[in-house]
Amino acid sequence: MKKSYLLLAVAMTASLLMSGCGDEQDISSVDASKYVKLGNYKGLSVSVDDTTVTDEEVEETISSNLAAKGTMTAVSGRAVQNGDTVNIDYEGKKDGVVFQGGTAQGYDLEIGSGTFIDGFEDGLVGHEAGEELDLNLTFPENYGSAELAGQDVVFTVKINSISENVVPELDDTVAKELDPEVSTKDEYIAKVREDLEKSKQDSARSEVYAELLEAVEENSEIVSGNKLPSWLVEGIAAEQKSTFEANIKAYGMTMESYLSSFGMTEEQLEEEIKAYAESYAKQELLVHALAQAEGIKLTDEDMNRAYAEYAEKYGYASADAFLSTLKERKGEDNFREATLTEAVEKFLFKNANIENPEMVTWTEE
Repeated sequence: MKKSYLLLAVAMTASLLMSGCGDEQDISSVDASKYVKLGNYKGLSVSVDDTTVTDEEVEETISSNLAAKGTMTAVSGRAVQNGDTVNIDYEGKKDGVVFQGGTAQGYDLEIGSGTFIDGFEDGLVGHEAGEELDLNLTFPENYGSAELAGQDVVFTVKINSISENVVPELDDTVAKELDPEVSTKDEYIAKVREDLEKSKQDSARSEVYAELLEAVEENSEIVSGNKLPSWLVEGIAAEQKSTFEANIKAYGMTMESYLSSFGMTEEQLEEEIKAYAESYAKQELLVHALAQAEGIKLTDEDMNRAYAEYAEKYGYASADAFLSTLKERKGEDNFREATLTEAVEKFLFKNANIENPEMVTWTEE
């Protein structure tokens, strides 16, 4: 199985605005060659994912964007169709007995969404508002509830109302509403294509960078376990746990309820975090070993360019505004590590054997 070598850059970038672990030691001052024996890292063969954007993809994106601007409107005089939203009351029974979780009133269901088990939504098609009907269905064998998995049930459903999403047609006015940066319908279509191309290019570049780093690791020898710098592993683990706990809290959950829902103990979570921290530490050391071997260093100009690029990409008013946020949240070190990782990835890419260079549709600095 392909390892996720986006771990280092993506995870680090994702957490760069979180508070740092506060460790006084700095990986940039470590002689990574003591922990990493580099193997071959030049001339590695890789292929790039297809970044071509088709007319169909552009049309699908525009249709989806227009649908999001649609207005839900009640309809009458016709039966339920695929794509409609129906308001329903339903009651499910197994062997004539109502089962838990199978009853609701005033539920809005989009037909064709696949929200309910097979046969439920299709069974409503062709029926009109005010009708009540029975649906004889079977829960899938792999259903989450052991009591219902593979069981025959009957849903009694009343259709209260039918609504459809009235989607506007694309014209200059709607185009400007969808994207204030454009003035006409044609400009909007061109912008959608441009954004899709950029997205595919970013994805392809990230994937090929990840493959190159993975190949370098496979060719190299990196210490593990208690041979890794303990302060580095412990710092990563502490930061990961802090971020994890903050995310759980943001979703209104407690650690106890989260662990219970996944059938996991606190000890098992600690082990997973430790394994993650060790893997992360190895990747950091690998990146620094490569940087040391090739004399890759970040100048003030490099960092200022990185601040500006990130600020533009994520909607900050300026590079200074982004840097100010980094400093407030003690994320400068993480951002620098992410920037160094990208510099190393670019080096590997420039020195790789690209098997399908016609797919390299982005510009490498």
